[in-house]
Amino acid sequence: MKKILLLVFSAFAVLLSCSKNDDTTNNPSLIGRWEYRGTSCYCIPPKDTTEGKPGNGNIITFTADTYKRFKKDTLVKSGTYRTRKYNGNRDQIVYDNDTSNIVFFRIANKILTFYGTVPLAADGPEYHYEKR
Repeated sequence: MKKILLLVFSAFAVLLSCSKNDDTTNNPSLIGRWEYRGTSCYCIPPKDTTEGKPGNGNIITFTADTYKRFKKDTLVKSGTYRTRKYNGNRDQIVYDNDTSNIVFFRIANKILTFYGTVPLAADGPEYHYEKR
């Protein structure tokens, strides 16, 4: 009887400890064409200062479930994506079902910002795109 109670208690504990990191949310405000505007970080600035100016050709586009990345108007990557809430509060994007590469994002005032698990104050870069 003790073994059965231990097994039931263990199963109950496992179920309670599960987190909901995979709540797919597909953020409709992400859909569209975004042009790179710059990087924020406490690091060495990029050498090419024209990168963030309008018309730079560094674009990412999102449809309901696909993305395309362009560098100077040349397609460099495309595939599928999905968004989800990470630990219930931060928006995360998952490219091509690769959950090993964590990329968080936020959208405010037509600016899309990508950031990783390291915050800006700890030398984690933030990449800013403007909706076009």
